[in-house]
Amino acid sequence: MTTTPLIRRARPQSPLLATGRMERVLGHPVAFLVTTAILILLFGWTFFTTSGRPAAADDPAYYTWRTEALLANDPETLLDIDGPLDMYSGGYRVTTPVLAGLIRRIAGVATLTPTIILSVGLRVLIPILLAGFAYRHRPDPLIWHSVALGVGSLLLTPPFGGYLDNVMTLFFLSASLYLIAPARTSWGPRIAFFLLLLVSGFTHPTTLAIFCLTLGLMAFARFLFRGFSLRGVLVHDGPILVSAFLAVAGTYALWRIGMWGVPASLSEAALPPPAGADFFKTRLNDWLTAMNPAVNGPLFLIGAVGLIAAGRRAADDDLTRVAIGWLAPLIGILGVFAGVAYPYYRFFNTTTAWLLLIGIGVFFIARYSFDISRRGGVGLVALIGVVAVAAVIFTNFQSGLSNSGWNDPGDAWMKADEHRDLDALRLALAEDPPGGVVFVVDTAIEEPVRIYGFAKRAGNVSRYGVPAALQDRTAFYLGSVDDYLANRATDRSDYYERLSQASLEDANAVAGRDAAVVIAEVFNEEAELAGISTEDGRTLVVTDSQVNGRSFIPSTADPGGFQWAGALLGGLLMLIPGLLLLRWALPGAGLVDALGLVPALAASLLTLVGMGVLALGKTPLTSGRAWAILIVGAVISLIALGASFFARERGLARGSLSYPASS
Repeated sequence: MTTTPLIRRARPQSPLLATGRMERVLGHPVAFLVTTAILILLFGWTFFTTSGRPAAADDPAYYTWRTEALLANDPETLLDIDGPLDMYSGGYRVTTPVLAGLIRRIAGVATLTPTIILSVGLRVLIPILLAGFAYRHRPDPLIWHSVALGVGSLLLTPPFGGYLDNVMTLFFLSASLYLIAPARTSWGPRIAFFLLLLVSGFTHPTTLAIFCLTLGLMAFARFLFRGFSLRGVLVHDGPILVSAFLAVAGTYALWRIGMWGVPASLSEAALPPPAGADFFKTRLNDWLTAMNPAVNGPLFLIGAVGLIAAGRRAADDDLTRVAIGWLAPLIGILGVFAGVAYPYYRFFNTTTAWLLLIGIGVFFIARYSFDISRRGGVGLVALIGVVAVAAVIFTNFQSGLSNSGWNDPGDAWMKADEHRDLDALRLALAEDPPGGVVFVVDTAIEEPVRIYGFAKRAGNVSRYGVPAALQDRTAFYLGSVDDYLANRATDRSDYYERLSQASLEDANAVAGRDAAVVIAEVFNEEAELAGISTEDGRTLVVTDSQVNGRSFIPSTADPGGFQWAGALLGGLLMLIPGLLLLRWALPGAGLVDALGLVPALAASLLTLVGMGVLALGKTPLTSGRAWAILIVGAVISLIALGASFFARERGLARGSLSYPASS
């Protein structure tokens, strides 16, 4: 039996669609590439046109310095740096820095580029992954474009605005959806499904656990609708449930054993801020408002009702089961009614189901409108529905880009003045490396949650100004300069003093009392910099691109911004393992599948190989090791591809090379 050619797989497969010129246009491979290009331009244009700017939101600051630390320190350093009150603790949530480190080494790009690539890339890949998944089960090209643009238009709303690990996990989980059906009959998809879930466990294990519970819920729904047939559930859902269990067990074991030599608890994966129920309730309200429920809510309901309308058959349709079943995490939002203080608003970014349903709602309206309009005459009025959903997508993109400050370089994780001053500091520290570095940061803010937020952001952003080799000896102190020099906490409020004391203890333990003391104007609202003495030789006052009055100007015009040429070449090389794995993981895969699955498979395999190589070597992620990881990943992919071809030739693979659109 031959596989479906790559290009033909992307064309319409329904006799109904073959009669319409529009469907032929939308189903052409170029159309899929054009929509993908539109998403790339919408999310990436600002980084192409504004050289040197960092990624949007605050979260990338954390991953930027963790990546740099991995490049110049032993991997266990990432687990040792936990900060005061464990605010930097992440356990083995190491996928993002490992992948970003590989991008840095293989593509040869500067410090800020990896988080830009990930921030933009994930917002392009998640929509086309969900669109491809929907298209496999409803082979109408209109659903692909509707879901891709509908989902993409909502990926700049607050649930996805900065939480890089959460979004990365959703990327891997969205890719795993393709493998649910073929995993029932083939070992390649089963193993690939396991690997995607395993790497999710090193990205954000809480999100993985919720997804696995959702898989169990989907199996239970099948059990109910199939007349309590346990055998039917085991045949259809058994393989993925076993794979999911093994992924969770593997995650837990490697965290607890300590893959890089330091055991970690899964509780380190999620640390809530010190806030009460009122703060979380307000934040939830802000998130809901930003998601434009008045226009997206009806699309969500239309998508859900349209899928459920299939009745009992819906329980056997993977698209319906995923789109409806994966809404279960949203139950976590109900804590708002109980008044419990936990970040229940974050349950929005543990699932992509609500995004998928909105995209499907766009499809149902567009498809109905086009079908009615074919009658001509008065039927042409139905095209108003197409205009309406297009307007909703446009509005979503417009409000998302505006509210998130995505296209505003001044609203990035590092502001322009911070960027200039920290560039100067990094040059000064590289010229005369100290034994350690302590940033003194201060604020007049009084609310605990805002004090915590200021300190955490200042601690993350300030590390950009520290050379990679000093990341393991860098800390911050919250309080006044005089109090730090006197080795005491600053007393402004109960919480401020508590965090100040914790930061003092952390700074003394990590950097020592002989460390260089950095007082940067951008992180000190209260300090009088002019009166600070620098005669001791270890106090560094940073202001106006100067360190102790001396100017430090970077030697390049773009000291760390986006470098598209290197990123493109390195990215193509890193995609090779994914391209080789595609037909092993998903027999019969075509262009539409490849657009999202190749990057997902490549990223998951290279990350897992990278974590293994670092575990064996206990050494920094050097350029040599990064290239070795890429080569090992390519070899593993070739072996897997060869084994799958051998199995097919010998008739050892169970099932066919393709599977029906609806199982």
